[in-house]
Formats: sequence, structure tokens, C-alpha cells
Amino acid sequence: MPTHFQISVTVTRNQIERLSDIFFALGADAVTMTDAKDEPLFQLTPEDEPLWQHTTLHALFNESIFPENMISDIKKHHVEFQKNDFYVEKIAPKNWVSETQKQFHAQQFGHLWICPEWEKDHFLKKNRRKKDPVVFIEPGLAFGTGTHPTTQLCLTWLASHPLKNKTVIDYGCGSGILALGALALNAKTVWATDHDDQALISTGNNAKYNQFKNKLYIVNTDNIKSARADIIVANILANPLIELAPILTELLLPKGKLILSGILLGDADRVASAYEKHFTRTDMQQKEGWVLMEFQSNRSLRR
Repeated sequence: MPTHFQISVTVTRNQIERLSDIFFALGADAVTMTDAKDEPLFQLTPEDEPLWQHTTLHALFNESIFPENMISDIKKHHVEFQKNDFYVEKIAPKNWVSETQKQFHAQQFGHLWICPEWEKDHFLKKNRRKKDPVVFIEPGLAFGTGTHPTTQLCLTWLASHPLKNKTVIDYGCGSGILALGALALNAKTVWATDHDDQALISTGNNAKYNQFKNKLYIVNTDNIKSARADIIVANILANPLIELAPILTELLLPKGKLILSGILLGDADRVASAYEKHFTRTDMQQKEGWVLMEFQSNRSLRR
């Protein structure tokens, strides 16, 4: 297994794309970003892709390169990076797929199980006498593995409420974990929707690992407008949820339930105020500083 070198450098927001392109042009296998100064990010709309003011780029190269020579060439030919400090680290050989898989194992939320696909045979053998609903997923293309507190709050809520004969919308479906969880819990029809095509691909791939009798529709948010649901689950972020209030209000059937998560505790009242015209907040749950809020629709008739 080949050795890799990692070159790390902290840059400003307007340098990120330029240096990333340079690294890839020089043969980088991957370029990743981390926050250099513990700066929070706020996504104001679903289309936003916010970046930190100061970001550390990490470029991974195979052992055939000479990192010191590369750094010297970058500074020589790209004067804007002459004053940046570049750091080189030798990365020990690893089976990256195996390392990733070690992070995810079967988890239980109420009577609902979420299990990574690579543990499927072991899980079924161990639990063959149980009839608990289970969702098999392959973490990868999108968020939603069951490890984040907001996902756990949503899965626990779904597992503790009757979904039989209900239509559910998973708005901002990511990996599809909530949509598939609703199907496993016997929802009649589930709509999984996202503005990101990668999320729709991930949801479709994960759906193939499962066999559910009820209906699953995977659509872009532009094509969800005609759907109506008894329950909407939206695990996104506070600002997009506020922006989405008119849309989610229209998608929910009269007397339906709206479940919002991805909200920091300090933003809960701000999000609730965006929905108070048509909804009553009936429950709020917290986990590690994150909040899930349950709303009941007050609307008895459609306009």
C-alpha cells in the first residue's frame, strides 16, 4: 500500500479555489478543507455554499512527488502564495475504506435499526428472530449516517409515532436515512426531496439495499410542489428552515405534523416564529445543543 504525503496550508477565502486548482494540476489525489480559526458557518439559503474566512487546505499526494520541490515551485510561479506557510506530513499507509467503515455500526432508535450495508449479513444472522424494522445504508455521498444528534432526534421521533397509512415528506433528504426509516416504519408513501442531485443519487442507492412494499418517490425540490403529506420531516439548518416556511406550510395537509431539526438551541425561537401563523409548537427535544421541534398544523381547510 503506497505512502502518501499531505501538504497543508492556511489561506484566505478568495485563495481557496485557486490553490485547490494548483494542487490538482500538480497531481493531488484529494484536496480537503478544515476551519483554521474555529469560525462558525451560516447557510442562509439551501443554495449557499459558505466558506470560512481562513481555511486550511490539505492536499494528498502519492509517494512519487517531492513535496519540498513542489512548494518551492508554487511560491516561485504563484506570487500570491509566497508568504504562506506550507507544512508537509508523511501519511502512513491505510486502507481508507476499512478506516471509514470502522466509524459506523448498527444503531437502534426505539425499535428501528440503522445498519451499514457491510454489516448486513452479520446483523441479519444475529437478529434473525427479531422483527424490528431495519434500514441498510451505505454512508458516502451525502450526510445522514445516524451519528449526528439531529438525525438521531428525527429517527427517534419517527420510531415513536404511528406512521401506518401516513404520507411522509423528507425535505432535505441527504442520504435518505429518514425517508427510508419512515418506510421501514410502515409509512404508506414517502417523498424524499433535496435540491442537491448528489443527495438524490445517494438516496436512490441506499433504497436499493432495502426491500419495502410501500411507495418511495425521490424528486428534486422543484418537483415536490404538488405533493401533500401528513408528516413532514426537515432536518436542515435554522436559516434555510426559516426561508422554507411558506413552502413547508403549503406541503403539509390540514392537521398534519411538521418536524423540524438541524437547529441549534439558541435559534429555536427564531425558527418557531417563522411558523407560528399556521402552526402550534407541541414538543421540543434537545440533544447535545441541537433541537427538534414538533408542530401541529392549525389549518383545517385549504385556501
